[in-house]
Amino acid sequence: MRTWRTSSWTRVLAPLAVVAILSGALMSGAAMAQEEKTVEGHPTVQQRDITLWSDGTRLSGILLYPKARKEGEKLPAIVLCNGWGGTKAFLMRSGIGPRFAAAGYVVIVYDYRNWGDSDSRLVVRGEMPKPDKDGYVTVKAQAIREIVDPVDQQKDIDAAVSYVHGEPMVDQQRIGIWGTSFGGGHVIYRSAHDRRIACVVAQVGSMPADWSRRYPAGLEGVYKQKSARARGAIDPVPQGDSPAGLNGAPHPERIAVFNPGQYADRVKVPTLLIDAEKEHYFKIQENSGRVHEILKTNGVPTDYHVLKGKKHYDVYSGQCLDDVMELEIPWFDKHLKDEK
Repeated sequence: MRTWRTSSWTRVLAPLAVVAILSGALMSGAAMAQEEKTVEGHPTVQQRDITLWSDGTRLSGILLYPKARKEGEKLPAIVLCNGWGGTKAFLMRSGIGPRFAAAGYVVIVYDYRNWGDSDSRLVVRGEMPKPDKDGYVTVKAQAIREIVDPVDQQKDIDAAVSYVHGEPMVDQQRIGIWGTSFGGGHVIYRSAHDRRIACVVAQVGSMPADWSRRYPAGLEGVYKQKSARARGAIDPVPQGDSPAGLNGAPHPERIAVFNPGQYADRVKVPTLLIDAEKEHYFKIQENSGRVHEILKTNGVPTDYHVLKGKKHYDVYSGQCLDDVMELEIPWFDKHLKDEK
């Protein structure tokens, strides 16, 4: 009897799913026609403002694509993952997003939750009232901004990948992912856990095998703080001073156990790694260098470049940005275009 009910619901819901997909495609096409505009300073690139939903939180994003795209043409896509306190405005202003789009890609840039134009993380400080008959409650909540939380950010990256995976102009088999700095670790973790990812680029990426070693009390200290937070002895959402030179307060316990380098042996897709020789946030051989050796040993197509004489932030501007893009675009071209 249970099997009959399950299959009956499947027969009922399957046509509705088809209708929803077709409706979404039509709405997406209408949005393109009504809201697209040329990117300032990049006359060959179009942009469309979009809204993404990530685990119930509204994210603000921009979809970029080449103006010369032919009707019905399916293009490869690149999901961009920002660093510690990065926003989509930076990826637009620096030209990184538009440059990838000009090279023939659908590109998505977005703000992580509680950053940029995306919605805040809300914490209810008082008692949660009972929902009304429609499931709604009215509460007084604190809006938390600019917290660096890798767990939440991974959910947001998943939402971005899911958005482009359902975009009519995108070839679902040709989705690449790009990350910088803290986001460089994110793309290693994502590609190790997400079969939709076909190609990876990580620049000046933080991808340690064990973050907890950077904490004075080590892993036991991390667990003690997690217990204090779970029991309400400290603020349920960490807020405080930003590390020197960075915007945004870290979620210390979550960062301590977010060790993307641990998952390098699960990455099976082509991966380009770029480091700065004068990196000051971490030791490059313990990050990208180590990941590169693991990938190479496992037979995964990989390449590793160390930018001689360059520092962490040099990759975002000037000749160094040009040099980096001249490495990254051909890598995506080779693995998202040439081999397909």
